[in-house]
Amino acid sequence: MSKHTPTVEAMVKLNNQLREELMGENKTYYEDLLTYIRTAGLFYDDHEVESLLMQILQDILSAQHDGQSAEAFFGKSPQKAADALIHNLGKASWKEIMKLTGIIFGISSFFELLNALTLPGKGINFLVLMLNGLLSFIVVGIVFHVLHRSIYAKIVKSKVLSFLVLWLACMLIIGLFVLIHVLTPPLLTLYLASPVGILMITILLVGLTIAALRRNKEDRKIWWSFLPPVYIMGLIGILSRLPLTEDWLASRNGRITAVVCIGFGLILNWVITYVNIRAEKE
Repeated sequence: MSKHTPTVEAMVKLNNQLREELMGENKTYYEDLLTYIRTAGLFYDDHEVESLLMQILQDILSAQHDGQSAEAFFGKSPQKAADALIHNLGKASWKEIMKLTGIIFGISSFFELLNALTLPGKGINFLVLMLNGLLSFIVVGIVFHVLHRSIYAKIVKSKVLSFLVLWLACMLIIGLFVLIHVLTPPLLTLYLASPVGILMITILLVGLTIAALRRNKEDRKIWWSFLPPVYIMGLIGILSRLPLTEDWLASRNGRITAVVCIGFGLILNWVITYVNIRAEKE
């Protein structure tokens, strides 16, 4: 890629800006098409995908300027046209595939590590880390597939039934993660001394903070919403390893306080997420 070739992030940002110029049905038409193409698979070349979407957007904007609708320009069967375009997209390089795989496993491992470090006697089960990462990768693939298939074909037409199916799917996924924790033997478990545990928690929290600060303005809003519960869990993990507070946190009152604090962190997560969503709509 040459120095003058726009990055994927730059094209996504420009796409978000130009998309606001679309009117009514044209915007709905294009955004359905955008979601359909982006969720076609995990292993297509991101640069080719975003270049294609940008070209389509610019063509539809030109047609709109000439008084032509997106449907009249692109056709009444956008799914067939999109399938033909997707078929010609190049596959991602092994480097990009490994990067995506690493991101999914990294996110899964981060929360599992933090959860393990919050409880001093639990230890880090590396077999659980690997199984959680594998399950996370499968879940992401299924979510992409379902989103892709549901754009132009309603899988479940009833809103109530759709909500019920979504709820059951979420419960199933949570149940699978719980089963991994319950059934996985402690074959590859590492138990850390208190000073090492405190050091690891500190490294994780500092690393997360730096990563959040390095995000662009839009992505940073998403990261900020996750920071309160993560910081609280990290603080509990540190306090549970300090001589002055470990006995109190191990007591009934200490455990209740820890649960309440984590619950408060989750509420902050929901509030910040809600505020960000409202701000985007306005």
